[in-house]
Amino acid sequence: MGAALLVLIGLGVFTSESMQTFRENSNGNPKYVISVVGDCDTGIRDSGFAYAPFGGIVLKQVNLDDTVGEICSD
Repeated sequence: MGAALLVLIGLGVFTSESMQTFRENSNGNPKYVISVVGDCDTGIRDSGFAYAPFGGIVLKQVNLDDTVGEICSD
C-alpha cells in the first residue's frame, strides 16, 4: 500500500506543470542534487530553472562539467 502511494505521489510531481517546465529548461544532464536554500520560489532565474515545491528545498540540475552552480539567484 505504501509503495502504491509513493508511485501516485511521484506521478503527480513529475507530471506537474512546474516539473514539465523544469525539464524543458534542462541541459540534458541526468544528474540532479537536492539543495536546501533560503526562501525560493519555483521559476526561471539567471542561474537556471529552480524547482522549489516546498520553498526552500530545490531540485537543481548538475552542470555539464559536473559542477553545481548558484541556486535561486536572479
